[in-house]
Amino acid sequence: MEIRYNFKENFYNFSNDDLEEGKNLSFLMTNAKGDFLNLGVEKNITKFQGLNIFEKNDIFKIIDSIIPENLEVKNIIYEGFKVKRIFKSRFTEDVLIEEEGEKKEKNNDLKIENINEDSQPYDTFYLGPNGGLVYEIENFEGVLKFFLDMRKMNDFDKWGRDYTSFKEDNILFMEYKKKTPSTNQDEYKLYLGIKTQNFDYILKNEWIENQYPYSKKRNSLYDLYIYNFVDVNISGSKRLIIGAGISKEQVKSQIELLEKHEADVIELDREMYDELTKEKKFELPIPENISVANRISNYSIYRFIRQDFKTKEYLGLVAGYPWFPQIWTRDELISLRAFINNGEYHLVKTRLLYYLDLIDEKTGELPRINIEGALKSVDGTFWLAKRFEDLIFHLDEKKELEKYFSDDELNKIYDEFLKAFNNIVNVSWDKNEELLRVKKGDSWMDTIEVNFPLDIQVQFLNFTSCLSFLAQILDRKEKIKLNEFEFLLKSKIRSVYFRDGRLFQEKDEDKLTSNIFLAYYLYPDLLLNEDWERIFDNSLLLLTNETGLISTLSKKDTNFKENYTGEDNLSYHNGDAWFWINNIAAMSMNHLNEKKYRKYISKILYNSTLDILENGVLGFASELSSASKLKAEGNQAQLWSSSTYLEMIDFIFKRK
Repeated sequence: MEIRYNFKENFYNFSNDDLEEGKNLSFLMTNAKGDFLNLGVEKNITKFQGLNIFEKNDIFKIIDSIIPENLEVKNIIYEGFKVKRIFKSRFTEDVLIEEEGEKKEKNNDLKIENINEDSQPYDTFYLGPNGGLVYEIENFEGVLKFFLDMRKMNDFDKWGRDYTSFKEDNILFMEYKKKTPSTNQDEYKLYLGIKTQNFDYILKNEWIENQYPYSKKRNSLYDLYIYNFVDVNISGSKRLIIGAGISKEQVKSQIELLEKHEADVIELDREMYDELTKEKKFELPIPENISVANRISNYSIYRFIRQDFKTKEYLGLVAGYPWFPQIWTRDELISLRAFINNGEYHLVKTRLLYYLDLIDEKTGELPRINIEGALKSVDGTFWLAKRFEDLIFHLDEKKELEKYFSDDELNKIYDEFLKAFNNIVNVSWDKNEELLRVKKGDSWMDTIEVNFPLDIQVQFLNFTSCLSFLAQILDRKEKIKLNEFEFLLKSKIRSVYFRDGRLFQEKDEDKLTSNIFLAYYLYPDLLLNEDWERIFDNSLLLLTNETGLISTLSKKDTNFKENYTGEDNLSYHNGDAWFWINNIAAMSMNHLNEKKYRKYISKILYNSTLDILENGVLGFASELSSASKLKAEGNQAQLWSSSTYLEMIDFIFKRK
């Protein structure tokens, strides 16, 4: 599969020659409203792919797929706001060309630059800023098939699903009603509309069985019935304007907006894409493939922003697509560092102050997800303090701190964190162990239950350090006591977790995990540099897997899984290589001793870059990979994977 990334001034070609991974390629388009279009380049591989819309704090799937019949995808061109698929032409598959007097058969593996795109069958997708979709197809004679799967995101009930098609105001509508079988009452309604000007179609209105191979691989529900809505007869070219929503009026409004203002909104999207994909300047030379992945990722992280269409108020950063289209506290706060580096100080400050007001008055914890009644965790509060500290340091270095934070605001931040500190100690501090006892889910390794995990202890240490730092600059009376507590906690963590030249994850077990790199990233002063080097030296051979990535767990551990196990989560934190942690590891090794750990850093750079450019969702970083082979697995477009990739590139190549 040939892949092209188009930028304003040029383009770059890449090729995925792995047959298995090539079949799993997909593309993703989002808008600030919360809608997203995620389609397989050739075929959908998971039941969550398709056109999904965000309405009333719920995600609803509408379209499963749009398929030109009997065509095979040859190339894909990605521009972020617009995607183009080029198909194999029936007329040019076996072209004989004259070259230096000899006849040579031209095979089907043409490079993009040699293709006359205007003569090939191709289609394009554009997602409207406030909903709706523009689909165009050119140079095609045949049938375009529309398959629907209208439902709430995780509503896989087989019964009470009613589809009804009708035409109104030159729009072909599909009304979907989900009924409660026991009462026959409507639970919710959804609408799809296709503008039917010069429209030759045959209504199919039939259920068909469909299977999703990646869902099957994950041991998840994979065999579903979807709805064959309509066959559109295409003769040459067709431009279809599509709306999707919870009412007919909303669908009509989306179609009208795109009809009247498509050129204008596309131009705005193009300007944003061009601006965000500009080449950055670095002190060190940067390889071309890393530069391309860096530029495209810089655009991608903005595709996770949810924003009010009218007021432009920031509503948060979505954790990932297609599985996690919600705003998760931990994921957003970890990811904000990339936005600080980009100078998005207003966005970052807005989100940090938002979370500051959410800290629980009794426990000092933050909700894990931005929904009512969500479970709370301490690590959200710890990441909040870390990013406040990062922003304040960054602004102070630029001599812009007073421009963005008043003394009153800094004092409020300190007061809220001091209150949270006292509440966390009252609720979670174990006086006998002199460590923080936490619940399952408090750590990012949230599928494993550990009472005193290393990463949480170091996060609490960093939280104390942040609080101490604020107390110093504000000259608060607690600064001496906070300094003393920080020193004592640092000594305790060293004595408990640093044993035999290794830094272990658990208090009483010799469990070795990738959290050693997170510990260094958060608090490098925990140990001396020579101790850290002993830890890294003794751990890398056990944590580095066949791909060159860092696994979550030592290969010698009895719980280690070399392959991703899917929905049962058995491999999740027991062997899978998470891209965000690998990016953190590369930064940690680079900071500690770049020359000594160069080969490990290079491997992570190579694999993270390959994942973005050639695997999974094009232009986005995956959640994780199996230990046995580099694969785009887990959730295939993960915010913190893309954001920490950018942070890593800025750090290693020294962004100017």
